[in-house]
Amino acid sequence: MSAGGPPGVVRVALTDFRWPLDPALARGRDETTLARALYATPLRIDPSTGAPQPGLCSGWAASDDSRTWGFTCRNAPAIAAALRRVARLRAAPLHWLFADARVSAPSASRLVVRLPFSWRRFPYALTAVATAPRFVSGPFHLVSGSPARVVVRNATSTIVFRRYTVRGAERAFERGEVDDAPVPLGDIVGMRARFGDVVHSRTLLAIDAVVLRRLIPALRRVYWDTADRNDYAELVPETSGAAALSLIGTTRKASPRAYRKAVDAIATLPRVRVRIGVPADPVLRYGARLLYAQWRDVGLGPQLATDPAQALDGSFGRWFAAYPQEEALPAELVLRARIGSRPLLLRALGAADQQTALARFDEDLRASAQFVPIAWVVDARLVSPRLRGWTEDALGDVDYAAVRSLASSRRP
Repeated sequence: MSAGGPPGVVRVALTDFRWPLDPALARGRDETTLARALYATPLRIDPSTGAPQPGLCSGWAASDDSRTWGFTCRNAPAIAAALRRVARLRAAPLHWLFADARVSAPSASRLVVRLPFSWRRFPYALTAVATAPRFVSGPFHLVSGSPARVVVRNATSTIVFRRYTVRGAERAFERGEVDDAPVPLGDIVGMRARFGDVVHSRTLLAIDAVVLRRLIPALRRVYWDTADRNDYAELVPETSGAAALSLIGTTRKASPRAYRKAVDAIATLPRVRVRIGVPADPVLRYGARLLYAQWRDVGLGPQLATDPAQALDGSFGRWFAAYPQEEALPAELVLRARIGSRPLLLRALGAADQQTALARFDEDLRASAQFVPIAWVVDARLVSPRLRGWTEDALGDVDYAAVRSLASSRRP
């Protein structure tokens, strides 16, 4: 095995990113990883407490009704322009966060955001990478960039991001050519057996789910109750505890009685073809096929579809929280996808103690059976012992400004 790279250099394998990269358009873990290295957000997340901390903005306060927020910032006009740009860009994944907000910069150091409803935890939204101004420097400056390799540097570290296939990244890690690499689908257990404690895994604030829109309620209910979450959790995130029956928390248990009742109801329902759209991501396609096979086995009629031009009855996909709060996924469902009760969500966003309000939202969503949670997302990485300070947060982000590399390692 290779002895590893020089001190101060961290080599990271990525598998899915576009270059050049616009922070407003960043999607998925790899693109947000790159964007966070290159761009500065108005606020950041304290890794020890999970609370917002200063970034480009150093202080903030809200009106009594939490509808108007004022921030003291460096480059306030640039931040205001970035937020308004995200609101205008329909292609921006976080367009919904600011679409109904009025954003202004009354001075070079003052940012004001006016919201159409009370939102007590709104500062968390300004930790999202999409809020970063494109022309304000971040933790690192760009040394060179291409679709295959991006190099960034600050006063103490150089980070080399290289594109690999997932299997190629695994082999590069074993040869000591990279310090941080993704674990291939279905290989968490095998990687732990081979590499031991260099395999790091974390359950993220992200969920794989099916959205059902065009079906009658009774048919939606049957799909919800017969989804084989346990097999999916064991084969995709490889964590039995990742099975999801709720958008809020992880304590709800499956009901065998509800499953049997749903199977019995299938014979009384109309035989219809249910077209479910599936994204191009190979992991999600694999997961969708697992769900498809089980639903066919119990007598349902799903059809997986990759052609968005044809009418769909639902879609399968991965939902990432925009910021590390339990409200983030419900907020995206309602404010972006128009799924779930808007009044119940707004009650939760404005609540000081929101657990009861979020639970009511979740129960209402469950009753509608429009959103079928399948499993929480688990991210697994191979991380070399030569790295110090490597931690992954609930969104899958790593603060590479806090990572230090030793001169070498006998292990990959």
